[in-house]
Amino acid sequence: MRTPFFDGLLRRAFVSPAAWLAPALLAAALPVAASPINELPVLKSSNGLLDVLVVARGEKITTLGTLKPMGWVYDICPRPTDGSDTCPAKPDGTNLYGGTRLQLRPGDTLKMRLVNKLPEVLDSEHASEPGHHFLRGNPTNLHTHGLIVSPRFPTKANPTYGDNIFVMTLNPDNLLPGDDDVVHGDVRLGFTEYEVKIPKSHPAGLYWLHGHIHGLTLNQLSSGMSGVITIGDPSDYLCKNAACSDFFKTLPVRHLLLKDTQVLKSNKIVTEQYPVFCKTKRGVDEEPREGQCAGLHGIPTGGGKWYFSVNGQGFPHIPVHQGNGEIWRITTGSATVTYDLGLRDDVTGQNMLVQVLSVDGVAVEPDANASAEEIRSMSGARITTVPCPADVPGKMIHKPVCATRIMMMPSSRVELWVAHRDAKGHLAAASPNASATLYTAGVQTGPAGDTWPEVDLARITFRGTPAANAPQTLAVTGDSQAEMRDPRRIGAELTTSNAMFKAEADCLPLAPGHKRRIFMGFTPGGSVAFGLGYEELDENDQPVPGTFLDIEPFNQDRPTVCVPLGPGNTPTTERWEIVNIAAENHNFHVHQVKFSLLSRDRVDGHVVEHRGGVLYDNVPIPRADGDCESVADWRAGKCVAHPMLVEIPFTVAGDFAYHCHIGEHSDEGMMARIRIRANK
Repeated sequence: MRTPFFDGLLRRAFVSPAAWLAPALLAAALPVAASPINELPVLKSSNGLLDVLVVARGEKITTLGTLKPMGWVYDICPRPTDGSDTCPAKPDGTNLYGGTRLQLRPGDTLKMRLVNKLPEVLDSEHASEPGHHFLRGNPTNLHTHGLIVSPRFPTKANPTYGDNIFVMTLNPDNLLPGDDDVVHGDVRLGFTEYEVKIPKSHPAGLYWLHGHIHGLTLNQLSSGMSGVITIGDPSDYLCKNAACSDFFKTLPVRHLLLKDTQVLKSNKIVTEQYPVFCKTKRGVDEEPREGQCAGLHGIPTGGGKWYFSVNGQGFPHIPVHQGNGEIWRITTGSATVTYDLGLRDDVTGQNMLVQVLSVDGVAVEPDANASAEEIRSMSGARITTVPCPADVPGKMIHKPVCATRIMMMPSSRVELWVAHRDAKGHLAAASPNASATLYTAGVQTGPAGDTWPEVDLARITFRGTPAANAPQTLAVTGDSQAEMRDPRRIGAELTTSNAMFKAEADCLPLAPGHKRRIFMGFTPGGSVAFGLGYEELDENDQPVPGTFLDIEPFNQDRPTVCVPLGPGNTPTTERWEIVNIAAENHNFHVHQVKFSLLSRDRVDGHVVEHRGGVLYDNVPIPRADGDCESVADWRAGKCVAHPMLVEIPFTVAGDFAYHCHIGEHSDEGMMARIRIRANK
């Protein structure tokens, strides 16, 4: 059986000596011709409804490179009026692996009929574990990641599911669960009906769709099963003053979905991914890494390719046709890979400045007087910030955020203004041969963690001259954070669905000043399983006796946390401290919420807390320094953790999950069930 710690040692053993190559050497080879990028197919709501058929099935992938594997995709179409469970044949050249975008508006209803026509999975690590043999049958479900919506169960009045991960759809032609299997929730044969109601006050932004079967998240994402959801439009939160609004109308909007897939020379996809598939850094004699890196020889990956795609295309060409630039809405649909994104000028080799407009579906709106360090802290160190040029037209309410590098762990989303700029970050006319490369740098997640390769993702060409009245930065002045800062707006719309989840006598609120502490790491006793632990802290940050639960793998039958809504079923807000005792980074995610990071500065010996200007549904939790195999080791000082303090407004009642959003980690047990209940 593979172990996460052994994997960490193995991965580091294959780091190439070329890892120390200077970036300038990598910039020396200019990009070659590439196929034009295709926008994702889009299905839009009409009259408040989007009703679609989602068929999960196998599909040959022909757009990545020389290898042509059989992947798993979502074939999405308007629901057939004849009740068919098959979408009409797609035109030649349709790239289902690249993904589909579902376009909705606040207040819409999304109906989905999920049909499972997937083949069996033959390389699932967890299908060999006791009680989990049914995973070989490749059950699946749907999760509308990032949406603040109800995780309803079916009722007689409405036999559909909300955004509920505790249901699985089986392909009746595959292996079915046996009497000894431990299934994680309801079981549906053939299909499942979903109905997701978007609150009218839901923030506009960028979200995504993927499967969430415990034990198969990694396999299904690495084979291609993800898509994009957009609520509203960037104009809902950008450029609300007249001068900026007129300029914004000139900017095209692109949707870019990042995926990665490992393919052996036999054309078989490795659904249980190997971080050592290829060298971390490009070798001196290695061909350019344009959308791929070559499998290491001497191990089973030899002759294979690790493909990194944008909209399902290997190293596409993205033409920025006019001088005012474009809005890019980027989603990471990868299962485990962390991207360290940059836009490298092909002539100078330097990273170009971009403006960060939104993170995880909510606009970035720091206070106008926020310092660079405060913005970095608010971002959870995900954004390498640099000073923005000039000012926003009109009165600046929020400080613009500019960056040269953006760290995106699995499930992250970011929206950017990309335009041709000079070395100082100012908008500039593009020369006839102006080009850049969108790339991800190699990422090391810790001594016991993963080492992800550096790869060039897309070629960018710039043309044109910016308008004479072009602003240097866009004004982010929408209302997207207002809805989340005052969660009563959304909570008031969820009254009916929240009432379905009745009050429970043992579901008690935190005492004033108390918070929850979540531990991330390995289970104790020398185990190699990932898990989560828990304890309550009092107003002095001391553990409350009797509340400690040691780190353990996911147990779907036992909620770790129960939170009652406030009086009258109004939202309730809690503070959680996330402590990672492992020697690798994790990515903390909570369903059905957006949360803020609370940074701490010591002033005259006192802790002063300030609210950030960024809201998230996932955040990197830094690795610990030292060697801790248990919470007891951490308490004994054998390692030093770097906790993150988050403030979470709970508005949605029901059962959902919090977990590490690295597919391998959540599948191996780093997930827990949370229960939110109506107030008495």
